[in-house]
Amino acid sequence: MKSSGVRYAALGVLLAGAALIVWTAVSDGETEDDFGTVSTEAMSTSSDTAVTSQASSSDAARTSETVTSSGVTAAQAATTTTEPLAPIPILGTADTLTGLDGWLNTEATSLEEIRSANTITVVQFWTFGCRNCKNTLDALGQLHADFSNRGVEIVGVHSPEFAYEADVDNIIEAADNLGVIWPIALDTHRRNFHRWQEGPTGYWPRVYVIDSDNQIRFDRRGDSAAKYRELYEIVERLLTET
Repeated sequence: MKSSGVRYAALGVLLAGAALIVWTAVSDGETEDDFGTVSTEAMSTSSDTAVTSQASSSDAARTSETVTSSGVTAAQAATTTTEPLAPIPILGTADTLTGLDGWLNTEATSLEEIRSANTITVVQFWTFGCRNCKNTLDALGQLHADFSNRGVEIVGVHSPEFAYEADVDNIIEAADNLGVIWPIALDTHRRNFHRWQEGPTGYWPRVYVIDSDNQIRFDRRGDSAAKYRELYEIVERLLTET
């Protein structure tokens, strides 16, 4: 009896151990499957997140491109949008040239004749011995080269300061050496020099721009490069507005 009890007890232990092994195997399989599912969902979620992130990045890139494009356009618009230029003022009616001792570099015999043949006339009072006058000749030469075929003429009113500058042969030689090829009015006694420049002081050089209505649209004295750049711009604008 005691031996049978031992056998039954041993059998019970064996059955209990077998049941434990089966339960452990089933439990381990379920746990593995559960982790596998979680892992798959995590991968799926991660993938979805990556796709969403890529889409967001793509959208952000497109948005960035739009903003950038818009910004460039705005910058370009800002660059090309400028305040309108102020109207070129009318400074008065131009005088004529009288009491001249002749003309050089032209067949014309009066300022009116030259004006009638052109849209704009640039009148400069100068004398060939004046250093400041010489400083302006390159700018006038450029003006003549660029606009003489567009109805712009320069008239250099030669008003000598010293006796040697009043000699016509000296004027001709100096004009040739200095490249002055536009008409020269010989104002030997400075009559026009003083009449055009009211007051006690006259200036070498002094330059005026006269439009087709005989109105003065520009008046500057001295040889500043900035003034002669302005002269060029004024002539160009008047041609455009005419």
